[in-house]
Amino acid sequence: MGGVPRLPLVARRPLVNVLLSAYTTMGAVRHGDYIAKVRIAPDPGCAAAVVGRRMDVTSADEVFRPALVSELRERPYAFDIQVQLCADLERMPVEDLTVEWPEHLSPYVTVARLRFPQQDISGEDNLRRMDALSFTPWRVPDAHRPLGSIMRARKEVYRHSSLLRHRLNQQERREPRSADEVLPLKTAVPHH
Repeated sequence: MGGVPRLPLVARRPLVNVLLSAYTTMGAVRHGDYIAKVRIAPDPGCAAAVVGRRMDVTSADEVFRPALVSELRERPYAFDIQVQLCADLERMPVEDLTVEWPEHLSPYVTVARLRFPQQDISGEDNLRRMDALSFTPWRVPDAHRPLGSIMRARKEVYRHSSLLRHRLNQQERREPRSADEVLPLKTAVPHH
């Protein structure tokens, strides 16, 4: 035993622009009649065009938002929405989130694309709007509801966290009726 303690794999990865990262659900969700995990992965062509790639968190108080603002001001961006269907409940369990689902049993398949138009998101009004939002994996139709005990526990944790944050920030907690309420189209930047 002994020796130098090793950092977890996630702590050893270099920090990169948020547009270069894939985001995967830890828990399973319904995918119609199936069980799946969902991944939002950078479109390879868009990812290749990202200028500010590595993030040095010691270089400024805030590095991720300015990098995102800069990239979206210059060009549109897209992520692929992908699903990995459960092919074997023994080797791809719903209840044990520590088990990574093997891609050789079921590879991720792209089912949609999430597009961000070229736009200016630098305004403080945009930051204020985003700060007032609450995100939860439970804001979906039944055909895509989260599965498993951890996901059910998260439902209440997310709700209570949102209630507390809105109360402490003295913000009204309400659902937007359209995307325009969140980020009006007037923020779009014309193409060069």
